[in-house]
This record gives sequence, C-alpha cells and structure tokens, in this order.
Amino acid sequence: MKPRLPLFLLILSIYCSQLIAAEGFNKTDSLNSAWNKIKNPKEKVDAILQFLEKPENQFLDDTKDYAKRAYDISQQSDYSRGKVNSMIKLGNCYYRSSDYNKAMEFAQKSKEMAEDMNYDKELANSFNLIGVIYSELGDYDNSSPYFFKALKLFEKLSDKEGIARSLGNIGLDFYDQQAYKKALEYLSNSLSIALSIDNQILIKKQYNNIADVYADQQKYDTAVVFFQKALIIEKKLGDKMGQGISIMNIGYIQMNEGNFKDAFLNFQQSLDIATELNNHLHMAKCYINLGYCYYGVKNIPASLTYFNKALLEGQKNGYYRVIAQSANMLNQMHTEKHDTLNAYKYVVLEKLAGDSLFAFQKQKLSSKLELQYLYEKKELKKQLAQQAKNIIMLIIIFSLIAGIFILGLVFSRHRLKSKLVLLETEKIKSELDIRDRELTVNLISLIKKNEMLADISGKLRQLEQNAKGVEAKESLSQISQELRNSTDDKMLNEFSRRFQEVHAGFYEKLLKAYPDLSQNELKLCAFLRLNMSTKDIAELTGQQLASIDKARYRLRKKLNLPSSETNLVTFLSQV
Repeated sequence: MKPRLPLFLLILSIYCSQLIAAEGFNKTDSLNSAWNKIKNPKEKVDAILQFLEKPENQFLDDTKDYAKRAYDISQQSDYSRGKVNSMIKLGNCYYRSSDYNKAMEFAQKSKEMAEDMNYDKELANSFNLIGVIYSELGDYDNSSPYFFKALKLFEKLSDKEGIARSLGNIGLDFYDQQAYKKALEYLSNSLSIALSIDNQILIKKQYNNIADVYADQQKYDTAVVFFQKALIIEKKLGDKMGQGISIMNIGYIQMNEGNFKDAFLNFQQSLDIATELNNHLHMAKCYINLGYCYYGVKNIPASLTYFNKALLEGQKNGYYRVIAQSANMLNQMHTEKHDTLNAYKYVVLEKLAGDSLFAFQKQKLSSKLELQYLYEKKELKKQLAQQAKNIIMLIIIFSLIAGIFILGLVFSRHRLKSKLVLLETEKIKSELDIRDRELTVNLISLIKKNEMLADISGKLRQLEQNAKGVEAKESLSQISQELRNSTDDKMLNEFSRRFQEVHAGFYEKLLKAYPDLSQNELKLCAFLRLNMSTKDIAELTGQQLASIDKARYRLRKKLNLPSSETNLVTFLSQV
C-alpha cells in the first residue's frame, strides 16, 4: 500500500487546487452576475467601489481590473464622483505594484477633478494618496504637506476615520525619518481615534506601526505587546497574511533576545501560513529567519538548508534583497568551513544581487526626480493657463472702460508681464537644477559602484588567504588585482569637479572657514548641500542610518553648530 500513498496525495492536491480555482471562478462569476443585474450605471459603479472598500477585498488579484471597470463605466455615464473615486482606487493599485508614475498620474487627475467639483472627502483622499507616493520615494518635503492638507479637510468634515488615517500617515513619515518621538505622538493619536470609532482595521494597523517604532529603538518588550494586540485583531478579522507577519515579527524579537525555542515555533507557524497563502516572499523571509535561528544555536547543517531555500525562492521570484542576504550568510558559513570554492560562488551571487538592488534604488531616486520635475512643470503650466485667462478677462473688461481705467490697465499689464518673466525664469532654473541633480546622482552612483568593487576585492583577498591550492590562490589573487585596478580613484575628483561647476567655490569657502574638515566630511557636506536626506545618503554610500547620523553630529561640532535650532542643510546652502 505504501507505494500508492504519493499518488493518492498527488490526486488529492490536484483536486484541492481545482476546488480552490473553481471557488475563485465561482466568486468572480457571481460578482459579475450580480453587477450585470444593476441597470443604473451610477449604482453599478457604487456597488463595485463598495465591494473594493471592504478590507478583505483590497488586496485581491483582480482589484485593478474591478477599479478599471468602475472607471470606464463612470466615464461612459458621466458620473463624476464615481470617476474620482475610481481614479483614487486605480492610483492605489498602481502604487502597490510600484508603478509610481502611473499612480501619481491618477492621483493628480483625481485631485484636480475633486477640486473642480468641490468634493472635499475625495480631495482629501487624493491628497493622502499623493503623500503616500512621495513618502515611498523618500521625498518627505512633498509628502508631509499633502498629509496635513488631507488632515485639515477631514477635520473640516469631522470625518474621524479620515483624520485617523491622515494622522497615521504623518506618523509613518516621521518614523521613516527616524523621528521616533514625533512618530509615536501621531500614531498614538491615530490609534485613540480608531479605538473611539471601533475601526478594527485601523486599530490593528496602528498597533503594528507603533510596534515597529519600538522595535526600531530595541524596546522589544513594548514592541511585542503591540504586535500581540495586532495579532488578536487579525485573528478576529480572519486576516491570515496579517497574522503571518505579526507572528514573524514576534519571532524576530524573540530571536534577538536569545529566546530561540519560541522563535523557532513562531517562524514555523508564520511559514505554514505563508505556504497556505502561497506567498513566496513571506516564505523566503521565514526561511531566512529560520536560518538565522539555527545559526544562533550552532546547527550549521540546518542553517545552510534554510538559507539555501531562501536563496532558491529569491532566484525564482527575483527577490534581490533575499538573494543578497542569503548569499551573504552562505558565504560566511562556507568561509568558516574553509570551503573556498563555494564561498566564492556566494560572493558573486551577493555582488550580483547587490548590483540589482542598487539599480532599483537608483531607478527609485530617478522616479522621485522625474515626479518632482513633472509636478513642477504641470503646476507652472496650470498657473500660466490661469493667468492667460485672467489677462483675457482683464482685456475684455478694461476695453469697455478704457478711458476711465487706462492707467490701471497699463500698470496691471506691466505687473502681469513681470510675473510671467519671473515664472519663466523660475522654470528655466528648475529645469537646470534637475539636470544638475541628475548629473550629480549619476556621478555618485559611479562612486558607489567603485566602493562595491573595492569591497568585493577585499573579500576576495580574504578568500585568497584561506585558499589551500596554489592555483586557487593565484586565480583569486588575479581576480582581486583586476578588481582593484578597476576601481577609479579619479571618480571622487570628477564628482568634486562637476560639483564645483554647479556650486563654484563651495569647497574653498568651507576649507577656508574650517580647515580641519576631512575628505569624507567634505563629501558629506556636498551631499547635504544637494539637500539629500539621511536615507538617500545611506542608500548611496552603503552606510547605516545611524552612521550617517553620527557623521552629521560630528560635522555640526566641527562647524560650530551645537544648537539644534540651526539647520545643517540651511547652513550649508548659504555657504
């Protein structure tokens, strides 16, 4: 009978898959059937949007198709409110799929239409969406104003749910910038309102966000309490994915505290949920955490198994961060075993994944600059169009009473002409600034690549020392030498030269006033002069956020800026 068991399990799994697929088709068919029975186009659009508003339906694979259907129907039936809400839904869908340009396109369209139609709630939701997109790109100068605009509108409407969402978004903005005190203040206020209206989705969301803030500060006891509170609600709501994430977060804290026994149980439970949901990214993260756990208890064979599983998932699905993390640990463990050949293989994999991650970050930064440019250009065009309308109206009015207001007309036209010249000048300056920033980012990208090559060269030298065979040592030495030769020491000088073309005399003025500044500190000054955030600098230089913060602190002391009231970026922009 034993040989028949695998066949039985195979048949059973196929049968279950067919049942699940059939269930999905049946659900879609029943939805389409229900919506097709609604004859009024506006009612049909509202029915689709109400379906998408339900928490359990917000992350369905068909969400974008449903939102597009609502958008098409509202366009055909000239249903403006439905069209605005459909565009907000589509913007959210594109945001979740990392298509930020498309997401911003729908967000801006919904904002403009909501403004024209005086739809305050929809306008506030558009503001929140625009803010979330900017925040994801690390552009906090643009994200925060939109979150506060949304908050102001929701307060005007006395919309408590909207207020809570906006406060939560502002809190996450502060969290991303490591302003933990402010983040907790806004997230706690959001949680209080969510509790007062008993909005379970918002409550568990803020529990998780607050837990993340405490975990970042290594206040693990408090973080676990909030993760557990979120987990209770996720179980109540039947939010399987949320449960898996919360359980994994709890396990991660237990592992950091050395409680490997409970961490193993939680990681395995989280893995079971991810496997049930067929969520490969979450499965890969569980494999990595289990690998760390086994490494922590010195079970190297089991650790290797799980890191290899994570690596396989990463390679199959293009999860470059997973590949880099897994390859790094596999390289470390094989190096410890003096397995030079395998260690080198994983060094190469880690390097390739790092290149892909760096390219993604560069693309993300380029998207940020492109969005800024397009937004500024669009706003300028809108202002010019409005001013053109005003000029035409003024000409018509003043032509009827030209004899009386001739002096006023001359003065007004002169003032409008000055404004147009000023706006055109600002437009040219803005375009030049963007080209300068793009040029600088490309140069910094090349510097980063050279630093990565130098790091790989160092690892190869380490492998060369551990290698046993003469041929292996010679090969590794040759590769290391080639990598060292490929690093271009002139790159930083090239960056400095280009930077001086844009900001002439910047280094000279700094060194004249503060001659003890080091080359690294001058480089940091240049980054800050370009108004780059701590997060952007960390991504470009490969340093930890904490290291950048320490460097900034030391720089403030050297520049004699002990007072926190004096902004470092503002100070450098005036040099």
